[in-house]
Amino acid sequence: MGAIPSNLGRVPTLLASQVTLRQVSGTNADLLRLQGQISTLKRVNKASDDPVAATLIDRINRDINESEQRERNLTHASSTLSSIDQILGQLSDSVRDAKQVASSQVGVGSDAATRRQQAGIINSTINELFAAMNRDFAGIRLFSGSASATNPIESFRGGFRYVGEGDGLRTDLGSAIDFPITLTADQAVGSLSSRVKGSLDFNPRLTPATKLSDLRGNSEGQSLSSVTITINPGGGPITTTADLTGAETIGDVADIIESAIRQADAGALTGAYPAGVDVLNTGLGFNVAAGYSVTFSDGPAGNSAQALSLAGFTFDASNPFNTAVGADLNPKVTDSTTLGDLFAGTGATYGGVVFTAGGRSGTVTTTSTMTVGEFKEAVRRLNLGVRVQISESRDTIDVLNEVAGQRLSVSESTPGAATSLGIRSLMTTTPISVFNDGKGVEIADGAVNPLTGLADPAKNVDFRVTVSSGVTFDVDLVPADMASVQTVLNKINAAAAGAGLTVGTGANEFIATLSTTGNGIVLQDTLGGGTTPGVASLNGRAAEDLGLLDGVRMGGNPASLAGSDRTSVRVDSLFSTLIELRDALNANDTRGITLAGERLEADLDRLSTARATVGGRAQRIEDTLDKLNDTDTLNKSVKSQLEDLDLIEASGRFALLQTQLQAGYSVAGQTRQLSLLNFLS
Repeated sequence: MGAIPSNLGRVPTLLASQVTLRQVSGTNADLLRLQGQISTLKRVNKASDDPVAATLIDRINRDINESEQRERNLTHASSTLSSIDQILGQLSDSVRDAKQVASSQVGVGSDAATRRQQAGIINSTINELFAAMNRDFAGIRLFSGSASATNPIESFRGGFRYVGEGDGLRTDLGSAIDFPITLTADQAVGSLSSRVKGSLDFNPRLTPATKLSDLRGNSEGQSLSSVTITINPGGGPITTTADLTGAETIGDVADIIESAIRQADAGALTGAYPAGVDVLNTGLGFNVAAGYSVTFSDGPAGNSAQALSLAGFTFDASNPFNTAVGADLNPKVTDSTTLGDLFAGTGATYGGVVFTAGGRSGTVTTTSTMTVGEFKEAVRRLNLGVRVQISESRDTIDVLNEVAGQRLSVSESTPGAATSLGIRSLMTTTPISVFNDGKGVEIADGAVNPLTGLADPAKNVDFRVTVSSGVTFDVDLVPADMASVQTVLNKINAAAAGAGLTVGTGANEFIATLSTTGNGIVLQDTLGGGTTPGVASLNGRAAEDLGLLDGVRMGGNPASLAGSDRTSVRVDSLFSTLIELRDALNANDTRGITLAGERLEADLDRLSTARATVGGRAQRIEDTLDKLNDTDTLNKSVKSQLEDLDLIEASGRFALLQTQLQAGYSVAGQTRQLSLLNFLS
């Protein structure tokens, strides 16, 4: 080198060395960083390499990790739904086979022995169904709803009880998918519970312990605040307020309001505290002293007075409580409601309520002090597969049959005990349409003479009744008689009167009535004959469908025929249908086989609907997987652009840095050889 570098003026040698060293070190650092990038093939190996890119890469990595987990969830959900679809397909084939059995065993081509053999095949189908409903995939019970760790179906006294819960197992499948990946047995094979729906509004009375959250009426869903109270003693109004914010029960409200009134005017209420405010059956009552009146209103905020049915009414000695329409606070039925508090405090009829399910019976004896919760627990302890629950409307109770394959009836050993609670399964008001699992009663009506084409009275008479004295009369039911049990009873009694019999319960009388205890129509007479009352079918199936052909006949005076219960509650389930088909085949009951075969068609439709639901969910998951893969590909592409190294560009830069480093070393070496004379020359 013949000249001094332009960057080195007349400076100390130490400074020149430091400048040269910094340049060489910088090149070495760049070269080392580039070597690391080339070895990993990544442009960004740590945040300091490119802070902006590193931030974006970190966010994209999180998205990719979430996508990978969601993809695993979606893949698992797809496999789960595929397993469910396969099971439903197998069950559909089995139901078609059972339907074929039912069709083949009706008519002259089969006999009792053949039907018993086919019953064994149906029994195998029932066992197959039981196993299928308890099938699992990767430890998840497919038909257990949300309770996926336990078998959803258990065998119970010859029937099957569903013990799952919820609408299905859910997992993170993305915000666009909100359905579960499993089914309930109810969706697949039909309802595994049915109910005797309560028919009476309990209308429980208000008590001091009634919680404000259990009130309906005007106060439902309201949060109480303050009410303004105006006391008019005649000499001028006095205004005060009562803060109800901390009240939890209606008794708390009564105490707070009474304290506020007595502090404002000690003479406004009669008697000593706490006799001034009463908790009545439907609301609050005020024992206002003579010459006083009390009114309530709401301030600029809140509507507590309106919610408690206190606003807009003047309370005085003659009007101690609000009698306006809609003023009833209408408490809800809760587990703590006593039976004595029902029907605005008039209570129910107490005694034995009989539950019969699966051929077994149990009795719960009610009392006025028994709570609804205690009644529910007493029914549960009968271990009949029967459950009592408060209705969704919270104004009555329902009785549930939890076991497919068994029938439930609710009767009473104490007349009125079940009826007064609205849960007796057969009452005079029961519609005929609910008889025989909703098929009603088949009557002979509109039959004509094939020769004349005119109505034939002889073909339209349904059944003949024979009383104990031997007198007979015919009953011709028409559609107008099919409204309720009472209209049928009226028609039978009218037919008896038409035959010259006196209708009643006295001596030498006949009556068709409803059993006072068990469930069934009773034909009773006090005619003192030597036979028991009987019924013979003439046309149609009315006598059979009303339970009069297989009733219990008793002689004596009175003599009676107690019909069987045709309103017992059946669980609408494939389990029930197959059990009924099996039992009908074993009993050589062709009508029962026909009915079961008809029900199998509905069960098959239900399975098809369930498969369609599963298929729709599976398609949604496949579509989501495709979209997720597209998004994942885009994220990885962007990440690659930010993070990955351009090897060709890096190789050129590496060669340039090597040349730069070599040049730096050369310049440094030559510079170190210069002396003071070089600078002075």
